[in-house]
Amino acid sequence: MISSLRGKINKIWGNNFEVEVNGVGYLVYGPAFAKAWATKIGQETTVYTYMAVSETDISLFGFESWDEVNLFKMLISVSGVGPKSAAQILGESNSLDIVRSIGEANVDFFQKIKGIGKKTAQRIIIDLKSKIGGLGELDLTSDNQIEEDDLVLSLKQLGFDKKEIEKVVKKMPLDLMEIEKKLEWCLANLGN
Repeated sequence: MISSLRGKINKIWGNNFEVEVNGVGYLVYGPAFAKAWATKIGQETTVYTYMAVSETDISLFGFESWDEVNLFKMLISVSGVGPKSAAQILGESNSLDIVRSIGEANVDFFQKIKGIGKKTAQRIIIDLKSKIGGLGELDLTSDNQIEEDDLVLSLKQLGFDKKEIEKVVKKMPLDLMEIEKKLEWCLANLGN
């Protein structure tokens, strides 16, 4: 496993760049940083990496810090988010905005990123909110009166309308106790 490279950036093209370490050139995919590192061509630098291995490919993804590598790992832990999609998310925004959007359940933030649809955006938020922590729950009630339970509020926050929510909640199995499990079930069954 290659976790970091310290060497000279030789060239940059598209979302890729080459880092030369002791005479060996490593191809690194880094949509977030390829442009930022354009000023560093010929300079020695450290690139923090994640090595993605699949049946048909071995790729290095490059980042400027360990925090970005850790956020990348969390993103690829979400079902439906592969390494290139996670790199694209990090490439289109900074880590703080991503964490804030997860904490605030901001589905629109993720939908603006190429290749991320509504269901994937919702899955990212649901799967990562407990890992990242949040900026607190959004208060969606008026006058601080609790009119609806957390499940309904969460689904509304994710962009579903009241009729869709009522329909799926009525069908939900009674043995589901944890809010996360209820949310997962509802998301899997909305629209059916």
